[in-house]
Amino acid sequence: MAVIRNASLASHAAAREIGEDSAARSAARAAGQAVATAHVPGHSYGSAAYAQQAIYRAANSSDAGAAVNAERNWQYQHLRELRKPPNCHTGL
Repeated sequence: MAVIRNASLASHAAAREIGEDSAARSAARAAGQAVATAHVPGHSYGSAAYAQQAIYRAANSSDAGAAVNAERNWQYQHLRELRKPPNCHTGL
């Protein structure tokens, strides 16, 4: 857990070093939250939100809403795939 905590804290420190609100800062925050999910599963919500924020900040202003919606849909579909039981082949 110490390695996980240090990696998360390092990501958040990198975000602070970036300074201004930007896609890079949001991506660093998303990484920090994603790593911390191993310790506290609820951090996954923050990771998803920061990823959407990074996409919003990276997109052209006219495309930002569509880009965030596409990311949100990808996240949702990915979660649905993860919830599916693994394929079992019993040979029957």
